Amino acid sequence: MKKSKIVWNDKTLDRFLAKPMAMVPGTAMTYDGVPDAADRADLIAYLKQVNETAQCERAASWHK
Repeated sequence: MKKSKIVWNDKTLDRFLAKPMAMVPGTAMTYDGVPDAADRADLIAYLKQVNETAQCERAASWHK
């Protein structure tokens, strides 16, 4: 994943969630993706919401 140099945003995350192996050949992701666009949009919205929590911010600071 790091070698892919993907800049993660809503568009790239949506493409990845739709077909992870097509977007990042050789990825270790072992699922075929989320085919429904509405489900992907809901998942991305959820991830954004969780990312803004204090718990997630603390975890991100540990990786710096």
